Amino acid sequence: MQTKRLIIALLLSSAILFLWTYFTPRPPQNQQVQSNPAATPAVQPEKSAVPSPSTVPSAATTPATPAASSTAPKRIITISTPLYQAKFDTLGGEPISWIIIKNKRTNTEINSSASTRNEKVPLQLISPKGLELQPREVPLQLRTGDSSLDQALSSSTYKVEGVSAPDGDAEVKLAPGERKQVTFVLEDNSGLQVRKTFEFDAERYDTDLAVLVKRGEAVVPQVKLTIGPSIGDQGVARHTFYSVAPEAIGFIGGSIQRHAAAAINVNKNSPDHMAIGGAIDWAGVGDTYFAMVAVSGQKLEGAEYRTVAYEHKANGSTEKRYLITGFVPITADGSRNVVYTGPKDHYLLTDASREVTARVGRSIDLDGLIDYGWLAWISRPLAVPILACITYLHQLTGSYGIAIILFTIGVYSLFFPLKWRSSKAMKKAQKLAPQMKELQEKIKGMKQNDPRLKELQMEQLRLMKEGNPLGGCLPLLIQMPFLFALYRAITISVDFRQATFLWLPDLSGGDPFHILEVLMAGTMIVLQLITPAPSADPMQRKIMAIGMPIFMLYVLWGAPSGLLVYWLVGNIVGFTQQFVINRWTQTEDEKKTAPATPTAKLTGRKKPA
Repeated sequence: MQTKRLIIALLLSSAILFLWTYFTPRPPQNQQVQSNPAATPAVQPEKSAVPSPSTVPSAATTPATPAASSTAPKRIITISTPLYQAKFDTLGGEPISWIIIKNKRTNTEINSSASTRNEKVPLQLISPKGLELQPREVPLQLRTGDSSLDQALSSSTYKVEGVSAPDGDAEVKLAPGERKQVTFVLEDNSGLQVRKTFEFDAERYDTDLAVLVKRGEAVVPQVKLTIGPSIGDQGVARHTFYSVAPEAIGFIGGSIQRHAAAAINVNKNSPDHMAIGGAIDWAGVGDTYFAMVAVSGQKLEGAEYRTVAYEHKANGSTEKRYLITGFVPITADGSRNVVYTGPKDHYLLTDASREVTARVGRSIDLDGLIDYGWLAWISRPLAVPILACITYLHQLTGSYGIAIILFTIGVYSLFFPLKWRSSKAMKKAQKLAPQMKELQEKIKGMKQNDPRLKELQMEQLRLMKEGNPLGGCLPLLIQMPFLFALYRAITISVDFRQATFLWLPDLSGGDPFHILEVLMAGTMIVLQLITPAPSADPMQRKIMAIGMPIFMLYVLWGAPSGLLVYWLVGNIVGFTQQFVINRWTQTEDEKKTAPATPTAKLTGRKKPA
């Protein structure tokens, strides 16, 4: 899972700090793979370094000639809307290009991550590797489990209805508010009838799809729609921990299912193949920011995923990648199905869910496309308001970088009382550390029946309660969910994607010069050195002051720039707050330790603080 390493690292570092402060003054998802041979495509792909026709998941293994199919001309039909542009080939009646153009909510341009400041690259969702294969692998192909029929469906040229041009390539342009139906029709002398009717809407990423597959008068059962292979930004040079490769995702059997392509590739029970049991609300394939999912008109079962490994070369390096394709059961009797193809943005998905729910007649929540991580029950309720807050600050400032800085200052100001309490607790624990150590040495040499043992243990408990460092650690741990939630907001919000700030080309991507990581670690060391610790041992302080920042430098190397900006600004604000706290708490300590006046000595009262 995408956030696993970050969460483990942050929890581990918190646990180290928590246990360190506690013990220093004291005595020493599994998804069940199911087999469904009857519902699977005919070919079981084998592992291969480079995809070939024999290893790509396909329903056909040998050519099969359709019976005297209608001879329609080969054409390219382009659907152009303000939000996306899709190109359909009448050979197979399937898309060979799907480019996302604009963010519907913000009306801002969307480009591939391969873009530079001087050159914009269109954001292509369809894998070029799939197009190179023979037979090619593209989205929205039909699979029936009958190899000869599947061959006919993918190798025949379809007629087109709903396009004004009678022949040749054609473009359908939709202005805002317009809708258009385009139907791809295949008929032959054997009684095969196929109609794939798409209804495109200029103001929506989701598309209605009505499929009819009949032989004679009988509807062909168990028709599946391919989603993939590897829907996502095809311009990603290298997938990393913070840039998720296309993966299987769906709401199946009453819960969200996520499966990395690499895990399916090494599936011990059935390599390169996974069948997921349970009724399907929706299922598809997506990467960090974009996805394509199919929503059937009825809740059906029999979702499958197949993968093929290959070597991807970019910028002089080689990366092992996987073509991952989903096979989603759909209704093939002419009733409505819906396909969402677009950004994984909370607000866009919320709107799309409402639209799709109304059209299929059951509740659909596409927000599940967003991976909120292990601690979703914490990060999801926080990520949405955090995103709304930063978006509002962006509207005021015009910069997401400045918005993150202002948000950070606000969060750290909110938690200033907790930091104050933490520092006071740490200082008191540090002051009592020598007494605790002395008691520890006395207790160590005593026998269990020594009458003084109980008295010393009670004194030890009293000191621990008075200078308990946990009182300082626990309030600070409350801030951790905000860090997780901000990470989620940055990594799944299209708003941050390609938002520039200073020298940073993309706040959702890493710092190309790693300046932020170095500054983050340096400021963290300074902050650790001036923050009170429960132990007065200088070696222990040095280990904590240097070891922890180095560890976090490793964890956050290559992290999204927006997250690093938050951490760096937080360190700077924290340094300022700690400096003030140290001055104020030092003055209070001096008052408490001032010698008593003669009057106070006589009356037994101390000088008031």
